[in-house]
Amino acid sequence: MRIEHDRENDVAYVYLVDRIDAGEAETQVQVEADELRGEIVLDLDRNGTLLGIEIIGASYVLRPEVLAQAGDGSDGGDDSGQDGGGQDDGPDDRQDDGGVTLPPYEPGLR
Repeated sequence: MRIEHDRENDVAYVYLVDRIDAGEAETQVQVEADELRGEIVLDLDRNGTLLGIEIIGASYVLRPEVLAQAGDGSDGGDDSGQDGGGQDDGPDDRQDDGGVTLPPYEPGLR
């Protein structure tokens, strides 16, 4: 499991699998609860298996220590937004201070 956080748009994504290929998340289910201060969307594959969780308004929904551990979503690799999970093999050019400029968040690309 890994978490990415787009600080500029306050959107987090919790990956429950190592990689989500393009088109693999066929169904999105929005969680509706009056107690939520943000939005939560569950991404499911064609078999109904939960692949990941999108959290809009992440700073209102997740604890600060969880967000502090989240990556920023930039992997310096291909345009898929996926890094294949696993451990980092070398130096990390990401900054934890919010200094990285991320592209605008586009719903439904995960």
